Amino acid sequence: MRKWLCFFLLWLTLPPAFADILPSDDAFKFKAEAISPNTIKLSWDVADGYFLYKDRFSFNNKSDNAILGAANYPKADVKDPADTSGANTEIYRKQLSIEIPVERSASPNAIELVLESKFQGCADAGMCYPPIIKETPISLAALDNKAQAPAKPETLAATANTQSSAKPSSTLLKDIKGTSNAKSDALDADEAFVFTLVAVDKGTLNAHWSIQPDHHLYQPKIKFKVIEPKDAKLGAAIFPKGEQIDDEYFGKIDVYGKDIDVRIPVSGATGDKLVIETQYQGCADKTGICYEPQVKTETLSLAGLPAARSVAVATTEPVVLNEQDKLVQQLEDSTFFGKIAIMFGAGLLLAFTPCIFPMIPILSGIIAGYGGSSSRKAFLLSITYVVAGAFTYAFIGFVFGLFGQNLQTILQHPVTFGLMAALFVALALSMFGFYDLQLPNSLQSRLSEISNKQESGSFIGAAIMGVLSTLIVGPCAGPVLAGALLYIAQTKDYLLGATALFSMGIGLGIPLLLIGTSAGHLLPRAGAWMDTVKAVFGIIMLGIAIMMLDRVVSREITMVSTGILLVASGVYMGALDKINHDVGGWGRFWKSLGMIQLFYGALLLFGVAAGSQNLWQPLKGVFGSSPSNNSITLQAPQTSKLIFKPIHSMADLNNALEEAKKANKPLMLDFYATWCTTCKDMEHKTFADPRVVKALQDAVVVQADVSDSTPEHRDLMKKLSVIGPPTVIFYDKQGQEIKQLRLVGPMPPTQFTEHLNNFFALSNK
Repeated sequence: MRKWLCFFLLWLTLPPAFADILPSDDAFKFKAEAISPNTIKLSWDVADGYFLYKDRFSFNNKSDNAILGAANYPKADVKDPADTSGANTEIYRKQLSIEIPVERSASPNAIELVLESKFQGCADAGMCYPPIIKETPISLAALDNKAQAPAKPETLAATANTQSSAKPSSTLLKDIKGTSNAKSDALDADEAFVFTLVAVDKGTLNAHWSIQPDHHLYQPKIKFKVIEPKDAKLGAAIFPKGEQIDDEYFGKIDVYGKDIDVRIPVSGATGDKLVIETQYQGCADKTGICYEPQVKTETLSLAGLPAARSVAVATTEPVVLNEQDKLVQQLEDSTFFGKIAIMFGAGLLLAFTPCIFPMIPILSGIIAGYGGSSSRKAFLLSITYVVAGAFTYAFIGFVFGLFGQNLQTILQHPVTFGLMAALFVALALSMFGFYDLQLPNSLQSRLSEISNKQESGSFIGAAIMGVLSTLIVGPCAGPVLAGALLYIAQTKDYLLGATALFSMGIGLGIPLLLIGTSAGHLLPRAGAWMDTVKAVFGIIMLGIAIMMLDRVVSREITMVSTGILLVASGVYMGALDKINHDVGGWGRFWKSLGMIQLFYGALLLFGVAAGSQNLWQPLKGVFGSSPSNNSITLQAPQTSKLIFKPIHSMADLNNALEEAKKANKPLMLDFYATWCTTCKDMEHKTFADPRVVKALQDAVVVQADVSDSTPEHRDLMKKLSVIGPPTVIFYDKQGQEIKQLRLVGPMPPTQFTEHLNNFFALSNK
């Protein structure tokens, strides 16, 4: 056992040596684009713990139609001389932008060039990458889109082909401040916010602002309008993320304090000329001056530009991340050990979700069934159960990191649930004393070097139940687990996947470990009472078997099975026995519990016979008042549910989206499975709520039942990045997913109704 423990601890120390070093494309995310007919902008997003050397950059145009000018480098940081043999080495961290002016040939037409960018960087851990070379094709717009050589801000401001309706900034400054000092210290608006607008292709415009230090632009004040041709239309502008401030003039508002690029989709521009009006407004931080709105009119030439390319659809609304995306973002922004800590905390949170509760009676049943009279025995059984479950999660994480596939989709097949339910029935019968479950004598003798015969069976049984309960009872594909699996599948890092999910499994098992150990400590010494305890846990095992079968059988069968179990257990607990005068308080309490179970079980059987499908309110809707004489009459329960159109493949979804688009309606897609417990909650509570049903009358609702896990189902889930049900995806009237509204896991009716309000608000934009 000590050898295995040492091996496991050694295994935990290995991943950081390999998993912490990112591939070069992830450590230094690179992008190159034209921001004017004469300027190329290069951007790097440098990961935490990495840096680029300033003296290792070089750029070359592999085409002969233009000459690159001197690159404009921002101020660099100085690396600690102790790390560089005493030399002062300039480096860049975080984000880096470099602008390169382009000297073109005499032709004013749009040109294509191939930019070769060479750079090199290192990780703080001590590993340096070989020189990285990127070749990027870049389209430069025709020269008459803008004036020549906008290499410097002052040149751009002086030569831009721009008409402005704004009054001179000097007059504005005088109006606002009324002092010569303010006027002399402040920049002109065109100097503070150097604006350029170019056509990237015939369907995309790029607006660029070079914002001087200590100045900011207001995001809501940036607007675009087509002047001519009249039939051309602009799509929703794609803004970068801004910073929210509390402005003295406008209150809370998003602003930009650094250079920005805004992409604007264009449609219907049939000619070679496009006239665009741009409005924007900003302020100076130090002087407190707020410039008046600036209006610029640009005449752009589309001649010679390539055809429209696809532009990512984005919204200018603040993006509200769902719980799954929040976890993914936290994992992306953390170090290796940070990821482990996050997953441990996530496991603790997951331990208190309803789908984990059945693991508590399973563990308690193991302790009671194997005579957990000592705290030491209870602790060892509990830790065996928890560690086995954690290793199961580690295996799932390993598979996700290696293949990116959902192992639990295979394990949660109806046949699997049937076999597992049969196993719990067999365990229950063992608890009732029909037979003893133990390893064959031949296997027990082989394990005698590790433990005595009596303990080997119990520990191995606890480990097996830990694995099975993790695979079957535990995973509900809630936001925490779904987000972790999605991130692991994207990274393809199997070592990180195994270690992170093992940590999550340990976190999930901490409460179980405490409960199991306490249960062993609190139990009195073995005696006749153990037969009663084993019988109680046998009933609990049967209840778990029914709960698992509920995922693959009809609700009526579940209600009948539950009713029979409650009636039988109530009779066993003495609900129909006469109480003697010498029976103490605990005996009377025991009988009262039996009577409650007997009564509720009878209600379930009566309710299902009358047509009810409500497990918790079996008589809801069964009795109604007669409108004529107010007498109570028996009637079939009235239900109000959403009517989903079933889909089975990506082709079915595309057809449904086309139909919704023609009807000018948004679409909601629900992923469902009969083996998904929380899907049943959504079906019988959220989707049956009258407010939800009424709200979704104005939308197309479709459902993918992935119970059978066919190849079409797996392909659909893979293409939509769905880990498992319940998952709800929302599409606007143009058939585009509203990503920030995606739901993973159940949501109560009231909260879901508010979610639908956001859905329809964003769909109508």
